[in-house]
Amino acid sequence: LTSGRSAFTSRMGHVAERHDANWHRDWDRRHAHFFHNRFFVFDDGFWFGLDPGFYPWDYLPYYADDYYPYDYYADDQPYDNTEPVDNGVPAADATVQAVQTQLTQLGYYNGPVDGIFGPATRDAVANYQIANQLNVTGSLSPDTLQSLGLPQVTPS
Repeated sequence: LTSGRSAFTSRMGHVAERHDANWHRDWDRRHAHFFHNRFFVFDDGFWFGLDPGFYPWDYLPYYADDYYPYDYYADDQPYDNTEPVDNGVPAADATVQAVQTQLTQLGYYNGPVDGIFGPATRDAVANYQIANQLNVTGSLSPDTLQSLGLPQVTPS
């Protein structure tokens, strides 16, 4: 199997079985075939069965009569890569940072003043709302911002 003439078999080493050239005469020798949970490729006069899960990327998948079941992209930009990327990291907010600063000075918050409305900020806001007899929402409601002396956030 590892003769110098066969670049495929010597390079890959994922051969599970081997059959002579007359095995499956109906198969096209230029393509890989899937049979009994493994791919078979023709190389150096033999059909080689590859390890399960190993695909011979040197071969193109076989489709009858050169049929390819997927659409080809004909436009300039085949994939829409214009959407913004959400990397999961929340963006800092100036209003949240101001609230964190106020709540730190008042003793309700002792976390980082980073402008990110996380669980510690939410709990501090809720404790502030309870202590000041506001509607307890744990969020930056207009009455909470007004009570802290901060300007209202206007949606843009």
